[in-house]
Amino acid sequence: MKYRFIAIFAGAAFALQLASASDERSGPPATAQMVTGGLHLYDEVLPVRSPDGRWLAFEYSEMSDPNFPRIGIMDLTAASHPWRPLLRPKHGRHLFVGDLSWSPDSQWLAVLTDYPEGIESLLSDTQNQVVKVDIHSGEAIKLTSFPPNTIVGPTTAWLRSGLIVFPAMDDGIYAVSANGGTMRKLISVPKNKCGGGTNTLAVTPDELSIAFTMDSSSDGQIEECNALWIGDLRTGTLRRLPTPDLHPLSPFWLDGNTILFSGEYAKDDRPLGLYSVSLESGKVATLLEGTYLSPFVCDSGKTLYFSWGPKLAHKTPPGEDWSTSNPFYGFHIWKVPLHDVLGRVAGPSRGE
Repeated sequence: MKYRFIAIFAGAAFALQLASASDERSGPPATAQMVTGGLHLYDEVLPVRSPDGRWLAFEYSEMSDPNFPRIGIMDLTAASHPWRPLLRPKHGRHLFVGDLSWSPDSQWLAVLTDYPEGIESLLSDTQNQVVKVDIHSGEAIKLTSFPPNTIVGPTTAWLRSGLIVFPAMDDGIYAVSANGGTMRKLISVPKNKCGGGTNTLAVTPDELSIAFTMDSSSDGQIEECNALWIGDLRTGTLRRLPTPDLHPLSPFWLDGNTILFSGEYAKDDRPLGLYSVSLESGKVATLLEGTYLSPFVCDSGKTLYFSWGPKLAHKTPPGEDWSTSNPFYGFHIWKVPLHDVLGRVAGPSRGE
């Protein structure tokens, strides 16, 4: 049950605290453009653009079912940016999906999900599996066969070699072939690295290293959690990259030395932001302060996608038996020229 609440928003809901009115920031940079604001959904978060540049996949929640994210896919080549949902849940049931990753040919998405059965309520047992989904037909092919309530996810990374990488919340990072079969452990993650489970991850462009974050198993984050972890996929060795007083999430490799990530301040209730960290110097720089989530860079490093909302807020549908645990009501996906963000680095660097 703890896993479901950690991962239910694809790694984005990580011990969030609501920001007060005085903490709210102005909107995205003047050159930023809203991409999904016209969809009239509860939220749209975690954008990932296809390698061929045509499609934008993202997670969203319906106004009537905000506790469970779903998959949307948008055609960026059409002027109106039409979109459609993938993996519709059965009537009367709820469907979980985790973070998405694209196949190299832009035809499939890898995801952690309990499709097609879903669950009846937040208290129901779940059976999440690694699944690949055909974006055109909606066909979902299960690649793993975990027993019920196996703790996995929530992130995937689809490598050019044909492996799909994902974390298990117990002690490691694993891979399974995109054709299915036996999974194998790539990296062991001792619990003393943070005391909790492996969460979001990203693989370097050369697919030799992985960056990942961890969530503490206790109610409050401990200092060891305030870091990105860098693993060598060839040797399995680990390196801790501190992010002082900041709990990171959703890493993205800008290049072999720089990682972008979203995070929250670990010691108070100031809102989220987007940050960068250098592997060489260890310096953490603030790129955008405010309620920003999940950076994703594409167009050969020219365009930054992210999710932003004016403030963290819950909105529970009328008549709902369970209160809404999704704090991202009103968040939409935006894009901005990356150089406009890198050129306005806000605040002092960390880790000096």
